[in-house]
Amino acid sequence: MAGARLASELSRRDPELSVTILGEEPQEPYNRILLTDVLAGTTDESELGLTDERNAAEIRPGVRALRIDRERATVSAGDGRTYDYDVLVLATGSTPRLPPVKGLISDDGGLAPGIAVFHTLDDCRRILRLARDCSRAVVLGGGLLGLETARALALRGVEVEVLHAVDTVMERHLDAEASSMLIGQLAGLGVAVRTGCAVTRTVGSGRLTGVQLDDGEVVPCDLLVVSCGAKPETAVAEAAGLPVGRGVLVDARMRTADPAVYAIGDCAERDGALHGLVAEAWEHARVAADAIAGPLDEPPAVAPAATTRLKADGIELTVVGESNVPAGPAGEGPEVLTSVDRDGGVYRRVALRDGRIVGAVLLGGVEAEADRIVELFAAGSVVPAAERPALVRPGAAEESGRAAGPDPDATVCYCNNVPRKKILEAWSQGAVTVAAVARRTKASTGCGICRSKVKALIESASAEA
Repeated sequence: MAGARLASELSRRDPELSVTILGEEPQEPYNRILLTDVLAGTTDESELGLTDERNAAEIRPGVRALRIDRERATVSAGDGRTYDYDVLVLATGSTPRLPPVKGLISDDGGLAPGIAVFHTLDDCRRILRLARDCSRAVVLGGGLLGLETARALALRGVEVEVLHAVDTVMERHLDAEASSMLIGQLAGLGVAVRTGCAVTRTVGSGRLTGVQLDDGEVVPCDLLVVSCGAKPETAVAEAAGLPVGRGVLVDARMRTADPAVYAIGDCAERDGALHGLVAEAWEHARVAADAIAGPLDEPPAVAPAATTRLKADGIELTVVGESNVPAGPAGEGPEVLTSVDRDGGVYRRVALRDGRIVGAVLLGGVEAEADRIVELFAAGSVVPAAERPALVRPGAAEESGRAAGPDPDATVCYCNNVPRKKILEAWSQGAVTVAAVARRTKASTGCGICRSKVKALIESASAEA
């Protein structure tokens, strides 16, 4: 995805630039963030394509980059060809991390029968095939992707249970209270979650029948989806002698130690951090394109907010920034505000430093409340002390919206920083479908969560016309 987005960004700056994409997967570039929607049956495979990106480069699907010769400035590829380059960009992404569970791998080195990971379109197809004849599924891992996968399987009518090794799901983002409430909401949607349990091995001879926990209990299943995180794919970079930490090391312009080689997306490590969000990959592509072909003659782009939203039908969960940062002593460290309504299924936690929001967890309630927090976070606005309690008070955003009316500058698509006014401008120029607006603005081409908002704006504008 990051490489295809870079091709689009380069094309905007220099349409005559020759760009070639080598892609190991047999498909042309597609939006892998929407794969859980395909698994759930709410999105068709045909909707995954990245049309603008396909038109911006010569794409060679099914061709793996094998070796980089930095002295000759060439890449040897799996199709037997050698490709010359002036500038090389590594967008090798990441690979699923497999835990030390006995029985995951078969004798031929592939995944054992009944077992899947979830990273590519082919993985999605494999899970769907296995789910057709599945009586019970287990998802190993209660992170964001694991929970989305479990909910998608439940929507397909599969009985599913999530097994998570630590006591809190999405532990990088949620505290114990938020985790407990989320688990309760998932249970109401047909997804059982068990925390604090470690899987040691699979059970079954030639056919998966269950997984065994460290206490000896066997949890029955005939489908196991492993969702235990991912690791940056750095092998080609490392073999070429490029500095590698957890990812390929890059500077602020996404350049490696070799000025002719860049790295973007999941494989890149910048300022000691890895970046796995789609909005961050888009930002990497823009920064690298500026460095390679020069900036666009337009106002500088605003970096996207570090926002994560759980895509699980029936649940509203938004996580922003340092969501789990602990409160400091009075006058020191972050100020943390919380609000919990277990009966209503609403949890709010907002952390501020020097009056600015640095992190938040927003579970349940109306979407407008989460949008308001994200806007304040992205803008770096100082929230007056008297107004801070309203940040965690349910209904405050609706009251504010009724008083002020719709904000034309309010962001609708956070992945691409597309405001309300830009979508309405596209509508006024003839973009009367979500797909047409996406082609003009890129709204909804990231995580896809904003598609319902874009559709509502189009319908509202059409009704008022």
